[in-house]
Amino acid sequence: MLRLMKKNALYFFYYAAIIMPLMTLYFILVRKEFSGAMVMFQGLWLILTVEGALTVNEKTEEKAHGYDFLRILPLKDRDIVLSKFLVVILTTIFLVIFNYILYLFIPGSDHMYAIGRVIVFLSGIFALLLAAVSYIIIFRFGHSAFVKFVWAAMIFSMAGPILFFENVILKMRTDITVVMEKLAQLYWLFWIVIPLGGLALFYLLFRMATRAKSTARG
Repeated sequence: MLRLMKKNALYFFYYAAIIMPLMTLYFILVRKEFSGAMVMFQGLWLILTVEGALTVNEKTEEKAHGYDFLRILPLKDRDIVLSKFLVVILTTIFLVIFNYILYLFIPGSDHMYAIGRVIVFLSGIFALLLAAVSYIIIFRFGHSAFVKFVWAAMIFSMAGPILFFENVILKMRTDITVVMEKLAQLYWLFWIVIPLGGLALFYLLFRMATRAKSTARG
């Protein structure tokens, strides 16, 4: 299991090692003060880092016929899938914590920090579920179908928040900052209910991915 995780973690490590220093320098040297734009930037890049690393890793598997090689080894499908899901969840947790640590070095208001923590946290949950669905598509429909899915997912991840902000948030009479502050104060919701619900759905998708992998082997 550990060897499988180390093999799968390579591109996740590379992506994080490139993105994190660049984002840190950009925030500290360019933006200098924490803002709403930085919050959106954090959430978007967290999702792109996880899904981007997964995409490159699976492209390498496809080119090297990695799954064909694993098929001849005495490995259970569950172990193969579990190793990939564990790498995804560990990477996501690490990136969420890293983004929180950035708040210690960037001046800003308390309410922006509260909003930032919520957005980054929800982005982490979304990144987990997107990665899980990606693996189901890979195991069930193959790499070519996954490529189409990931392009659509990346376009949605980038354009979706912008369209939502332009067409919904800006047209609301309610101050969205106040709403986000109130939501950030619901600790029982954001730090208990949503994490448990997200992890439960992530586990369900893991089970589905395992069944898809077993079906592909058969």
